Formats: sequence, C-alpha cells, structure tokens
Amino acid sequence: MHDNNNGYAGKILWVDLADRSFREEETDNYREWIGGRGLGLALLARLPDLAADDPAKQPIAITSGLLSGSAIPMSSRAAVTGRNQLSNGIYYSNVGGDFGLRMKTAGYDAVVLRNASSSPVYLLLGENGPELKSADSLWGLRISEMRERLTQTYPDRPFSFIGIGPAGENLVRISCLMVDRAHAAGWGGGGLVFGSKQLKAVVACGYKKVVFKYPAELTQKAHQLDANIGASPAMQVLKRGGTHASAAAGGFSGKVPTAVKNMRNEFLSPEESKPIQEAAARQWEIKRAGCPGCNLQCLHVYRLPTAAQGELEIEGMHANSVRGLGSNLGVDDIEAILRMHWLVNEYGMDVDGVSSSMAFALECAENELLPVEQPGGVRLEWGDAASLVRLTEQIARREGFGALLGEGAYRAAQQVGPESMEYAMTTKKVGINEQGIRSHRGWALGIMTSTRGGGHLGGAVQSENRQISAEEGARLFDNPLAGNPQAYEGKGRMVAYSEGLKAIIDSLGLCYFAYGWYDREIANMNDLADLYFAASGHHISGEDLHHQGLRVHTLERYLTHVFGGFDRRDDMVPKRFFEMPNADGPYEGAKLDREAVQQQLDEYYAFLGWNSSSGLPDADAIHSYDLDNWVIFD
Repeated sequence: MHDNNNGYAGKILWVDLADRSFREEETDNYREWIGGRGLGLALLARLPDLAADDPAKQPIAITSGLLSGSAIPMSSRAAVTGRNQLSNGIYYSNVGGDFGLRMKTAGYDAVVLRNASSSPVYLLLGENGPELKSADSLWGLRISEMRERLTQTYPDRPFSFIGIGPAGENLVRISCLMVDRAHAAGWGGGGLVFGSKQLKAVVACGYKKVVFKYPAELTQKAHQLDANIGASPAMQVLKRGGTHASAAAGGFSGKVPTAVKNMRNEFLSPEESKPIQEAAARQWEIKRAGCPGCNLQCLHVYRLPTAAQGELEIEGMHANSVRGLGSNLGVDDIEAILRMHWLVNEYGMDVDGVSSSMAFALECAENELLPVEQPGGVRLEWGDAASLVRLTEQIARREGFGALLGEGAYRAAQQVGPESMEYAMTTKKVGINEQGIRSHRGWALGIMTSTRGGGHLGGAVQSENRQISAEEGARLFDNPLAGNPQAYEGKGRMVAYSEGLKAIIDSLGLCYFAYGWYDREIANMNDLADLYFAASGHHISGEDLHHQGLRVHTLERYLTHVFGGFDRRDDMVPKRFFEMPNADGPYEGAKLDREAVQQQLDEYYAFLGWNSSSGLPDADAIHSYDLDNWVIFD
C-alpha cells in the first residue's frame, strides 16, 4: 500500500491512446528513481515500444518532481522524457510552470502516454479521474488561444496544461511541448510526438493535498533556502534583469560572449549589442513573471503593439531567445526579436532549433548553396528581420522553405548537400545556439557530452561565466581553476560531477538556476539529501544521492547509444570551434584545442567509470550503477 505522507501522489497513470484505456500503478515501485527526470527514464527504459521507429508508437513520460507541492522555493518543475526526434536517442527536458504541482494534486506523479488516438484528443486529469476528451475545438489553436479556451471550459478550476501549438500538429521536428504559456520543454521534438499521437494536451486540475513526511522540517528548510537565495549575489543578478540582462547581448559587464552569425564569432561590442539589450525592450515591459514559488521572477512580460498582429503579450525572453533570434542571425531589431520569440512560443517550437536552422540557411545562402530569394517574400540575408519573422512562421506551418528548416539543421544539411554540412551547428544531430564555446572550456565540454545533444543544461558549469576566485574554486570544486574560463585542467571531472547534480535537481523538481548551477553555496548535495529525507522519510547520504544522479545519466547515455548510435566520437562540437578563432572581444583569438579536449574527455569518462575508448558505460559500469536489470536493449 502507498504511504500517503511521503511527498508522492502515489499513482502512475498509464494511458493507451489507441484503445482509450487507463491503468494505474503504485509510484512506490519506482521510489529509488526519486521522481521527475529519474522517474520518467525508469518508466520508459524497459518498454519494448521505446524502440519503435514511429513516434506515434513511442511512449513519452511526463513526471512531477518529488518536492513539487512543498514549501521549498522554486520546486514546481516537471520533466518530460522520450525518444529524441532529432537524434533518435533519449531526450529529457525539465520544464517550469504549474503543471508538476497540478498533476500531483490530480493524484498522479507521472503519466505515460502510449500509441496514438484516431482523432484529436486531450487528456483531462480531474476530480473524476482521467478522461480523454475531444480536442476538435482546440486543434489548430496557438498556445495562448488554447489557454483561453481551457479557461472558458474550466472557469472555476485551477488548472495547468502541457501541450502543443500548431507546429506540433504540423509535425515540425523542432516543435516542443509548452506548459501554460511560456515554459518550453525543448531539445527533443516532443511536440512532434504529441502531434503524431493526435494529443493536443494533458490538462491537470486537481484538488488533492500533497502531504510530506516532515512538513515542519521542510518549512524550516524553506526559510533557510529563501535566506540563502536572497543573500546570493548571483541570484540578485538574475533577479535584477533575468538572463536577458545578465547573460545575453554582453550581459551587465558588456563582456559576456554571444553567438554571432551562426557562431562564427562570439562577441558583440557594447555599441553593437546596445539595440538588443534588456534595456531596449523595457519600454514594452508590463511586469516580471516566474514559476510558482519563484524568488527571482526571471521572466519578462511585454505588451507589444504591432501593425500585422495587433497587440501581442509576450512572456519569457531568456538569453537563448535574444542570442538565437538576434545576434546569431545578425538581427539588431529588438522588436523583431520579440515578435519571433512570440511566434516560437505561440506555435510551440524550440528556440534553439529555430535559431540553428535559420542560421544554417543564412550561411548557406551567403555561400551560394541556397538561393537568397525564397517563397513567401523571404530573403536569406543576415539581419533581414522582416524576412526572418516570416520564415519563423513558415517553419511552424511547414510552408515553403520552412518545411525544410523545421527538420532541424542536421537533416536540412543532408538535403541541401554534403558541402553544406559544415554550416550545420549541431551536437549529436541536435542544433546548438550557444556562446562561449571557444573560450569557456568546462562550458564547451558540457555541451559536447550532453546525452540529448544541443544544449548546456546538463554538465556545463557556470563557475567560468561567474569567474569565481581561485579560493572559491578550491573550496567548491576542489579546483582553483574552476573560475578560469580558458583553463582545461580539472574541467572534465567538474562537468561529470555536474551531470549527476543536474539529474538530481531534475528528479526533485527544483530549478537549476538556484540549486547548484549559478551558486553552489545555496544548497550542496548534503542539503539536497536532507530535503529528500524531509519529503519522503527515507534516509540517503549526499554521496549516495549524487550516485543516483549519475545512475540516471549513465542509463540515458546507454539508451542514447543503443537508439542513436552515439559514442565518444560524437562528444564533440563542429570543427569551426577548433579552426575559426574569436575575431575580437575579451577572448580574441580563443579557439578549442583538440588534444586538450580529448584529455578533458578522458577525465570525464574516468570520473563516471565509463570505458574511455568508447565513451560508453561498459558491463562493469552498468553493474556498478545497479543497472543490470534496466539494460534490456542491445
């Protein structure tokens, strides 16, 4: 029987969309995987249909973090796990918003969706149990339109949803899942999976209370964490202007790297970046926003009047959007960047995928591999903001040239021709929209080794961006060079450690911004183990908790190899970052050194206990992580 005061809702819901059947299972069967990302991986890892080639048949899991519903600040996050539609491997995404909490109060820690419906549906998790309802009235709606329609349908219920916009319905490969309005579960094509299943959304509106083992202790810890977050200089920087102000367009210092024209360079001068800085958009800002229980409110909300679409309310604008839709495309028109960001959110697309695809096309056109003139009034020229706004919508609708770019940069290059492949900025076939790869060695390694490909939200370390002192580096990372961006020494071990930390953060349902990424003094692994105990009543040491995070990472790596074929050779970034140095800025001349990167990789695999030659967990590693019963594919 389920212990109903251990932080879990207690049930996992298995849904077969083809025959519209439901099955429930006790969450306790998977308690060792904690929740969130770990739980989602465990639920899928042994399913035969995980190996299916058709995304309509592939299972996808949506899971709530263990601490969701608690008083712990910034603990509302959920996770999505499935097959990566860009790489064929495994992808995970940790997403903010209210869905993790609403799913738990509806009685479920996880929902696993299998097979496909014969007509458009959405899944309702409410007081009457799970119901599959017709989505005919929702199909075709943008994200905010769906939110408005659901508000009209359920006016008296607090609800949250995770679902798709038109891009997912149109089976755009770089589509993603959106929570509520502006929280994206990206990097793996989850929107394509929902669209293939004819599933518009999962809507959760429950009333059940989440009960934790030691609520008083959790409340006490919440007060301490609030104080730690409030006292953290790094958190105050984020609170001041979000990641737009702190990590994009030069940041507050004017020296923060950025992606320039398909990452051919990584710096804009203060004069060049001024038009796209956070201050330039402030004239339209109406408020700040964040996830439930967020101390930072790192999202900006704008109200932008436009001639073509009327007044747009735009939420989000993290550094990725500013970099990806601005400097990486040569665009210095902040209004156009806001409009593209709105389109990406409303149609349900991954901003990094959109950026890498469009930047690829622009460089191909510059090198006469594609015509500059494209259908629908699109010109493939750097900085042509009006054309790129139109192209963004074409991608979402799979119209004209957008149909090709919606496949992602890697697949687009395969169709354009082999000579174009050098312009496709990808890792493991997933488009990247990054900065500081040439100059920040631990950051770059985290991007190279990401199991899902494409992004920095895994092992990449922030100590270099913050340039912490040698003393702080020695104390927090046992590495005095932790804050030195251009040092390679010890970064392999740091990145490998961070993989385990991030997996635990995602499993507990916490925000990585506050817990371990920007400032490791807010909470260390022992603190996280204390939170796990106060929530669940189960003792675990900080060291063992971290080992469980590495266990999740190792199983993801194994499955990504099985389904995607990736190994050590794929823990890499394009040759551009080794051969084309930064042209200017504080890291002028910086580029990666191949031999030094290989040494980093050796150190990374050694820390994880993986085979150094292949970069994969061998039989001994599988056994050491207690994964023998979870490795069923070969």
